[in-house]
Amino acid sequence: MLIRYTDWKRPVDGDYAFQLRAVATATGPDDAFSPAVPAVGTRSDIRRVAREVLGPGEAERFEQRIERWSGPEDVVGGAGERPYAAQQLTFEERAWCSPLPMHDVDAALRGTVLVLRDGRSGQVDYLLRDHHMLDVALYHYRTTGELPRALFHADRHSDWCKDSFLESRTPPQAATWWSLLEGLKRPGDSAPMLKETDVVFTTAKAERTPDMTGRDVGASTRVPWHVDPVDLPWQRALERPGATGADWVSLDLDYFQPSPQLALTKGLLRDSRFHGMLARAKVRVFVLSPQFTNGGDRIDPWEVQGSLHASLRLLNLLRNLHGNVRVGT
Repeated sequence: MLIRYTDWKRPVDGDYAFQLRAVATATGPDDAFSPAVPAVGTRSDIRRVAREVLGPGEAERFEQRIERWSGPEDVVGGAGERPYAAQQLTFEERAWCSPLPMHDVDAALRGTVLVLRDGRSGQVDYLLRDHHMLDVALYHYRTTGELPRALFHADRHSDWCKDSFLESRTPPQAATWWSLLEGLKRPGDSAPMLKETDVVFTTAKAERTPDMTGRDVGASTRVPWHVDPVDLPWQRALERPGATGADWVSLDLDYFQPSPQLALTKGLLRDSRFHGMLARAKVRVFVLSPQFTNGGDRIDPWEVQGSLHASLRLLNLLRNLHGNVRVGT
């Protein structure tokens, strides 16, 4: 049977379209939910959260259609344990604190997404091991009823894929979330939660050095057709209309690590526009990406690279940036 071109839908409007429930009001609708911020210490399984915010049958399709990465397979201790090789399924509410201690990094490595809420400003920080942005969006919607308007994203990898990739395989959420965000449909008009054009993306990739581990497979800065490569450096990204007013900010620590990466990106850390963006953003997502923190696009074997202490220092710096920050030389 021939399929007419007019019948074709993009994957994010077909197989990868997931309808969000509406937030309940005094007048309905019946199939709605009431947002609620859990108490500090509450642990939530993202699969249950998805069932509460996606329409009938949508959560099941979501679990079938989209894969989640498991963690690095590091062998720790004499017993040969692999504490990080676990799905990132749990969100845990934490009291706002700064700086974060090392045991919080360890918790994230073990697959727990830490959720830190500032009771004064209402700002929410998410600390993840793997970049599962759809899960973050679902959890934030469940707890606050809020959806993003614009996203500023800094990463060494593009995290973007073509429609043909979605059509040919089950995509990993961590590597394809930028495209898949369009598949989360707002209640009411079923418009995309975020369009690709609502994402301001900056990337930089340092030349490999002999001490970088793993295998470099290239293609780390592939982006949609509408993004001009000349606009990828952070200097140009900050000049995009509305960029510094993004209500969501997503920072992958491999954008700044290892030191050859920092040489390319430390100017962003010093820029007052970036400081203001971080101070105003409602949601800030910090991703450890431990398997990528020593360079390269794909790490073989799949294990923690670089220094966790360096990642912790960088994380605490990013969460507390303000004027006149001094960042290396």
